[in-house]
Amino acid sequence: MAATSQQIYPPSIFSASALWAGMGLFGLVLGLFQLAFQDTVFGGVNWLVEASVSGPNTLSTKSADMVRDGIHTWGWAGLVTAIVCLPMAFGIIRSTITRLLRPVLYNGEDDLLPWDRHGRTFFLAFVAVLVFAVVVHWALRTYLEVEWLESEDGLSEWWSVFAYMAGALAIGAAAWSLKNTQHSPVRYFYLTLAVGLFLGGMEEISWGQRIVGWSTPEALSEINVQNETTLHNFTFGNNVMFELLFWGSVIGLAGGFWRLTANSRGLSDRMRLLLPSAMMAPALLLIMVWRAGDIWQTANFPRLVMDHFNSGPRGDEVPESALGLCILIYAIACLRQSRFLARRASPAASTTPPNLVTAEESA
Repeated sequence: MAATSQQIYPPSIFSASALWAGMGLFGLVLGLFQLAFQDTVFGGVNWLVEASVSGPNTLSTKSADMVRDGIHTWGWAGLVTAIVCLPMAFGIIRSTITRLLRPVLYNGEDDLLPWDRHGRTFFLAFVAVLVFAVVVHWALRTYLEVEWLESEDGLSEWWSVFAYMAGALAIGAAAWSLKNTQHSPVRYFYLTLAVGLFLGGMEEISWGQRIVGWSTPEALSEINVQNETTLHNFTFGNNVMFELLFWGSVIGLAGGFWRLTANSRGLSDRMRLLLPSAMMAPALLLIMVWRAGDIWQTANFPRLVMDHFNSGPRGDEVPESALGLCILIYAIACLRQSRFLARRASPAASTTPPNLVTAEESA
């Protein structure tokens, strides 16, 4: 008799006391050291600069100010890490959190979705997202002046429009699939998201302004940086979109990592319908690096490395293109899972236990 193969799942970081304690202590020590000995740290950085080149070389006043800002930022970031991680090292705190969140987060008797599978298909999809992120970064920053690629009616712009509209249709269909299930809150979230994606797609094409050819009302042209009939190009709109992209990518990464590590413990159907997949990580990291705010600008190590090799961010299309891919992945995954639940909830559904059901590989 052939041996039964057993699925290997990533370990859960939630129950790893030593890991939480290690991260917290590292952040605490690093943060306190950088804040208490900023001049010493700065001197070390300056020494590295001088040692890395031949002949006399010192940091310019502007570069020195940026280094000091980066040291200050990472010092406080270490303290924030300690505040979050150190309490999680105590089992009683994790047990309390688990008890409070279990009804919403963890698998129950009436849940139907099978566990995610992280096999060859998942790995290939992750590599494909990574390749997409690298190619988009290289192409859209290298050929910034090529009109057919990055103009208002260029390929990158229409890719975003397609992603928003296709995502809106898929999420809307997912909401429809959930109409006869117990997941009404998720359904309303999907409906709201579908409307938001549709509005985003219309904003990308200026509500058809350039297609139809009608002019921008004078009241809008005075406050719109691109002289278009759009909200996201207002001065305040740009700032809001900037923050949404950055913090959205941070939340997406955290949610995807949590879903990956908590998978073997059995997440509830509701959480599987809401949390993104970890396969989007390369694209989300790219968005986060490109859209790091002013506070983190001098502590953004990947971006500093990019700038050193003259491959730093240029323009605005790269994070938007990466966002488009994330929208499609998330929307398709939601639709597949919702349709699976709809089939299982129908009167003719099989009574096979949910974790034994052969389903499409979850994204």
